[in-house]
Amino acid sequence: MRDIVVTVLVGLAALGLSHTEYGTPGWLTDLVVLLACAPLVLRRRFPVAVALATGSLLFVSFALVGQDGSVLAAVFAVATVAHQRPGAVLLLVPAAVAWWFAYLVLLHPDANSLVEWSGDPFAPAASVIGDRLDFVLATVPILVPVLVGYVWRLRADRAEGLRHATRNEFERERLRERERIAREVHDIAGHHLSAIRLLAVGGRQALEGRDPEAVAVLESVAEMSGRAVREVRELLDSLHGDRLTGPASGMGPADLPPLVAALESTGVHVELVMPEGIGEGLSARVGVDVYRIVQESLGNVLRHSSARRVRVELSRTANTLTVTVEDNGRRVTGEKGSGGRGLAGMRDRVGELGGVLEAGSAPGRGWRVRAVLPVRGNE
Repeated sequence: MRDIVVTVLVGLAALGLSHTEYGTPGWLTDLVVLLACAPLVLRRRFPVAVALATGSLLFVSFALVGQDGSVLAAVFAVATVAHQRPGAVLLLVPAAVAWWFAYLVLLHPDANSLVEWSGDPFAPAASVIGDRLDFVLATVPILVPVLVGYVWRLRADRAEGLRHATRNEFERERLRERERIAREVHDIAGHHLSAIRLLAVGGRQALEGRDPEAVAVLESVAEMSGRAVREVRELLDSLHGDRLTGPASGMGPADLPPLVAALESTGVHVELVMPEGIGEGLSARVGVDVYRIVQESLGNVLRHSSARRVRVELSRTANTLTVTVEDNGRRVTGEKGSGGRGLAGMRDRVGELGGVLEAGSAPGRGWRVRAVLPVRGNE
């Protein structure tokens, strides 16, 4: 659209500058000018070809109708070449000057200030440049657009360089912040999770053979904290380097049964409905997010609900996978109802994949989280 607007404006300006000789009808003059300007529509895609076309049409237009308003189109085309192909400036300048003098000498019979008879029959040429100042001044109309186009390109390159430097600095700052967060998570969460696991293992060994129920609970605590330690380490490993690669464990729907079993050890009955092979063909990112959504939803049951029964269901179509987690607990205030960090995190996960998340009161009683994810993510 911008090229069309520029072409129209240049055409109108060229019409205003044109004049008619040889008694040519005005409509023919205007038509020739517009034809000379028409190639400018493609100036950014084919700058060199457009410059050649407008230059050739300028010769034709002056020879046919005796007007030179279309010079403006040729000048604009040359400026575009200097901008789009800065490496060709060394070739463009002599070629443009030669073209311009050919135009003056061949098509302007009144260009006597530039061409005069040498008076020497043995001179290698019948015409020579008379006044050096006239020669210099005659190059101005063609060298100015070359210079303008070249400076225009230099400014554009400088602006792009500044944008690139800004992006690089932002990326470096982002990496530094990521490293800082990784250190904090390692020092705080990693330390405390490891301590919890060691305490659970020690308590289990101390109660071995005396209190089977307590041993079972402590075993679950040790197993869950150990899993958490491994996941934190994998996450921290993924935070190092130039890009966030995501958890290396490749968790997905196949890892849900142990997660459900861990919750059931607390006394909550969990029904897992998951067709066999439902995780086949899922992108790694979708598989991890399915696991995290179920994990966060089950964690919310423990933290914010009085529910004793939970149903986790996964269903799939050709293009989508639906995750539904529904409990029978009372509706309570807290993170689930107030849009806290956990729910916001689930919304972010689903949104980044191009899916939809619904969370709210289930029909009659309880809380339901339903996420619809594309099978291949946002690939």
